[in-house]
Amino acid sequence: MNKKLIIIKSLAIALACTGLSCGKLEFLKNEQPQAVDAGANLKGMTFADFLKIDHSSDLTNLNLYAEVVKKAGLTEFLNQPENYTVLFLTNQAVNNMVSSLGYTNLNDVPSIVLRNILSDQIFKGRLRSFDLAIGETRKFETINGSFIYYTRSATSSNEYVLTANNSTDLTSPPSTIRSQNLEFKNGIAHVTDQFTFYKLKDAVPDAPSGSVGAQTDIIHVTKDLFIQNGTANRNKNFNNATSIDMKNSNGKDVSVDRMGLFQFPLTTPSFGNKIGLAKINFYVYFTGLASSLTAYAGADTNFDETTVTWTTAPTYDRVSLANVSLAAGQTGWITMDVTSLVSQLYGSNKTFLNILMNHNNDNFVKIYPREFDSGKFKAYLSISSPPATILTFGNAAALNVSAKDGFAKLSTTQLKMNGADDKNISYIINQIPTNGYLVKYGIPLPVNASFSQTDLVNGSIKYLYSGSGNTDEIIVEAKDNNGGFYNTPLKITVNIQ
Repeated sequence: MNKKLIIIKSLAIALACTGLSCGKLEFLKNEQPQAVDAGANLKGMTFADFLKIDHSSDLTNLNLYAEVVKKAGLTEFLNQPENYTVLFLTNQAVNNMVSSLGYTNLNDVPSIVLRNILSDQIFKGRLRSFDLAIGETRKFETINGSFIYYTRSATSSNEYVLTANNSTDLTSPPSTIRSQNLEFKNGIAHVTDQFTFYKLKDAVPDAPSGSVGAQTDIIHVTKDLFIQNGTANRNKNFNNATSIDMKNSNGKDVSVDRMGLFQFPLTTPSFGNKIGLAKINFYVYFTGLASSLTAYAGADTNFDETTVTWTTAPTYDRVSLANVSLAAGQTGWITMDVTSLVSQLYGSNKTFLNILMNHNNDNFVKIYPREFDSGKFKAYLSISSPPATILTFGNAAALNVSAKDGFAKLSTTQLKMNGADDKNISYIINQIPTNGYLVKYGIPLPVNASFSQTDLVNGSIKYLYSGSGNTDEIIVEAKDNNGGFYNTPLKITVNIQ
C-alpha cells in the first residue's frame, strides 16, 4: 500500500462541506475504511491556519484547544514552515488537562503553564501511524526538552490503533488517538479525547531503616466502600461490610470498572506539625492477576458513605499519589507512602484525607472494609514524628533562566544533598516562587509539595518564568527516607537573564 495514503476517514472530506459550514463534521474516528488521501484542504493550511477557524459550532470539538494555543502564545510557532508532529486536544481533553493542572477553569491557568504542557506534546518531524510497525513504541524529544511516546497496535478490525504515552516507563495516563495522520502544510496532527503528559515512574525510596521518630499516631478509616462505573451501576451505592472490590477494564467495558474510596480524618498529630512519615495501610485479601495497585488523591469534598456513587464521588488527581506491585494471589497488609499529600493537607488546615484506588488489569483486587470481622482489618493512616536525619549538605546554587526560553530545569547543580541515595532524598517546598512556577512534569507544585533528588537527576522539575521580575527564590527543606529533616532550609536564587 502506498504510504502516502492515509488510513483514516479523512478530516479533509468533512472540511470540504462548504468550509466547515455543513455542521456534520465527523472528526476523528479510528476506522480503517479504504485509504483516503488527506486532500488539499488541510495540506494547504498550517496548524495555526486551521486553529484560527471558528470551531465553536462544528463537531471538531477543538475550539478550546484553539483557545489554549492562543493563550499559550504558540500561534506563531504553529504557523512556521518547519515540519512538526502535534497532539491536538479535544474539548474533553482540555477540560481534563485543566483539572489535572489543579485549576477550576481554563481562564485560571497561567499562560506559561499552558505553553509548557502543550510544548511537551509537539516534536520536530512528521510521524504517521504507518511509520510505526505493529507493536512498536518510539520515544520523541519534544520542543520543550521533555519526551512523548507513540505506540502502534492492532485489533482484529484495525491495524492502525495509535496511542500516546502508552509505555511501561511511565505512570502518566495514556491517550488513545481518536483521529490520526492529519496532514497539514507544516506537519502532522493526531487528535485525542484524553489528556496525557510525560511522567516517569516515581523512584521508590527504600523502606525506613527503623529509625523513625519516637511517636506514631494511628488514624483509622471512617468511610470506605467501592464505586462502580457503567450505565446500570454508576448511580448505585456499593457500601457493604464484606468487601471493597477494585477492577479495571482499561476502557474495554467500563461497566466493570470499580474503584475503592476511602476517607481518613486528619486529627492534629500529638508530636507537632512536622511529619516524618505518613502511610496508608490496607489489608488485601484477594488478588487475581498480578497488578499495580495505585492510589490517587481525592478532591477535598465530603461524601455520604451510604449514598455516594461513581457519579457523585470526589474527583481525583490523575497524577498517581502512590503505587505498589501485587503478585497474583498476594494477600496481607500493604502500605503506601502519602507523606507529601498529608503534609500539604495539614499545611492547608484540612480535616480529612480522601483516597481513591484502582489497579491496572481486568481482574479483581479486594480489600477488607472497616466493618469486617469487628474492624480487625480496617485500613488506617499512620503518621510518625521525624527522626534525626542522615543527610549532609551538598550545595544550593543559583538557577539561571533565559527570559526568552521562559523555563529552566532544576538539577543537582542547583540543589543537592549527600548521605543517602538520590531516591531516598526528598525536598519539601516551604516557599514557592513569586515570579514564576515550580512544576513537576508540568504540574505546578504548591507549598508543602515534595519532589525527590531523583526527580532532579531526571530533569522532571522546572522553573517556569511568568514574564515579570528579574529575580526569584525557592525555599525547600531536605528530608531523608526515614523522615529525618536537615536542620536548616535551603534557598535557591533564580536569576532571570
